[in-house]
Amino acid sequence: MKYVIRKYAMAAARPINLKQEKLESQLMDEIWEGEPRLLVQQQGATTDYLLELSPQLRRAAARLRDDGVEPVPTRLFTIDHSNRRIAIYPLITYLSGRLYMPKYERIESIWIDSNFIDDRPTTSIDAVGFLDTYLPSGFIKEIGYGLGLTNEMKPLIQAVEKVSGINGLYLTKQGKTGRNGNFFHIVDQDFSNIRSMFNRITRIHQRESLKERNFLAHNEVLHRALPEEFPEKVRAYEPGTIFKLIGGTNAATTVLKGADRVALLEAVKGNAPSIAKRDPKEFVQLQKDIELVSLDGMIEAFERKLGHNRNELEWQRLFEVNPFILSMIFGYPVVVVQASASVGGGTLSGVGTKIADFLSKNSSTYNAALVEIKRPGTPILGAEYRTGVWAPSRELMGAVVQVLDQRQKFVTNIASIKQSSRVYDLEAYSVDCVLVAGRTPRTPEEAASFELIRSQFKDVRVVTFDDLLGKLILLREMLSGERYVSTVDPAEYETELDEGEFDDDGPNGEDRHEQ
Repeated sequence: MKYVIRKYAMAAARPINLKQEKLESQLMDEIWEGEPRLLVQQQGATTDYLLELSPQLRRAAARLRDDGVEPVPTRLFTIDHSNRRIAIYPLITYLSGRLYMPKYERIESIWIDSNFIDDRPTTSIDAVGFLDTYLPSGFIKEIGYGLGLTNEMKPLIQAVEKVSGINGLYLTKQGKTGRNGNFFHIVDQDFSNIRSMFNRITRIHQRESLKERNFLAHNEVLHRALPEEFPEKVRAYEPGTIFKLIGGTNAATTVLKGADRVALLEAVKGNAPSIAKRDPKEFVQLQKDIELVSLDGMIEAFERKLGHNRNELEWQRLFEVNPFILSMIFGYPVVVVQASASVGGGTLSGVGTKIADFLSKNSSTYNAALVEIKRPGTPILGAEYRTGVWAPSRELMGAVVQVLDQRQKFVTNIASIKQSSRVYDLEAYSVDCVLVAGRTPRTPEEAASFELIRSQFKDVRVVTFDDLLGKLILLREMLSGERYVSTVDPAEYETELDEGEFDDDGPNGEDRHEQ
């Protein structure tokens, strides 16, 4: 058996140091392949076997040590004859300043209950044969590699070293797997099962690696050179792949990113019919979960926009992406016909055309509806007229008249609107008008005045942003069966209309609802 010093092992053992690497390179040239041997020390019922590496290797290692002292032969394993057990002390055996030191970070020894015959190897050759016969599978049996567990079994050592206070491993034929003083005991059968599973995983990954290399060779050589003759190959789906890749039973906590999210959504969409047929309960739950996730995201976005008094265009975009919010306002299914819709009213010169934030229609009767959006910070109450009584604000009254004006223009011009837009399933039987503006007053007296005011608007429904948020939260609580708890800092709810700010003014003072 030849002992070969492997340079890659040295590089893997510690961070790269150019000066150190140069010295090691010079030393490598001086070292011939030496035969390691075992020195036998008989001590009553036990026999210690010390590892002695080549003198050249030991002298080279001394030059790498801080103290320059040549390392001396060190105990590699012990045979306890009376208790029928073996103890190995895994050592570093490659060229290093740490030559002969423990191989592992915390595990210093591994004890094995054995069934060896009571022979006493007295020579290095006999001791090597003893190890080859009686060390279990999963162990390194060549003394030139310092014994210990094989690379496939190394995760076992790393796992045990996480247990505080442990400095030894014991493979026992009795008891149970677990901590025992400063040793961690593993029952033989458990060790055998772990070794079998590790080996199976290694074989699986070797097969998978071969498949991947075959695909890579085909695609990078044949497909790239002759794409028409050799189409690109893609790995076929194998059942159970997704379950394992996204965390198995803990898949719900896995956070997907980028293309993985898109691919999963596409897969669910494509398999929706079969899922609904084979697993109807799971499909209904999936729909419910997706709706809840969508609602949670929408409610959070709504709350944050509400807290920062976002402008009308941002709210319009939110309603465009989530048109069902408009259905909640009207109380019947609504289809958005056009956002920022022209409803007529222009002069011969082309100016003065009225623009409604949303032109919608009842999806059943096609009856039109208009939605006008202001900011959360829009005042809805004016000054206190008498004690405990508030008048409507100028902004609220102006917005009510504005949406009524839009309705009048729309009804007058509906025929030309249908013709020019080619939207013929649109009617003006009784056009609903909704104004979304402001926040619900906080004090009971102000809330009472506001309710009295909006109840008198016969043709315009006034809805606050708090009203809409409340509807969304109520829907969410009905679907989930649990109370909604906001994740947004309450401080973000404070909104104020900046001094001199007018909701409808554009950057040059023009009304954004007129063109």
